[in-house]
Amino acid sequence: MSVWIIIPVRPFGEGKSRLADVLPPAEREAFNRRMFAHVLGIATAVVPPARILVVSRAAEVRDLAKAAGAIFLEEYGHTLNAALAQAAAYARERGAAAVLSLSTDLPLLETDDVLAMLDAAKGASVCVIAPDHADLGTNALLVSPPAAIPYLYGENSASAHRQAAEEAHLWVAFVRRPGLQRDVDTEEDFRAFA
Repeated sequence: MSVWIIIPVRPFGEGKSRLADVLPPAEREAFNRRMFAHVLGIATAVVPPARILVVSRAAEVRDLAKAAGAIFLEEYGHTLNAALAQAAAYARERGAAAVLSLSTDLPLLETDDVLAMLDAAKGASVCVIAPDHADLGTNALLVSPPAAIPYLYGENSASAHRQAAEEAHLWVAFVRRPGLQRDVDTEEDFRAFA
């Protein structure tokens, strides 16, 4: 299966604003940069860089993506779901059989975590969901074929993605692994990671 990986990235200075009480702006920006570099490095260890799409509004993100050999897409909209839809359409037009979106706030992500997502996607017409540690949000989402369901990131997105996949008659699988579940959204998450 020809899988493309999508990594949506906010400008580093804008990301993780909920960590403002524990990280001053410069440290938060550096933390966001490190997490993106980590996730991008894991992605390039699994698929060729020419099948990795980094979508963002930030010039610095563009430069880092291109330095890694990934494809950079200038984000048209200002929402995560729109950015993912844009990238999925780009991949589909270039022959992708599936797209795997990865959140950038996964500091414990390992190559085996991404491989587990791919392993769970046997055959076409499938949706593989990696929920967060609370089993509410979605930290990674593999969809085959691309754009078979809309991106529904937001509150209770894991359940929303499952429901959309079932309505689209996709086979649904969940992958729960520490590297995929432990995102960094809150002060409590950051302290647990640190």
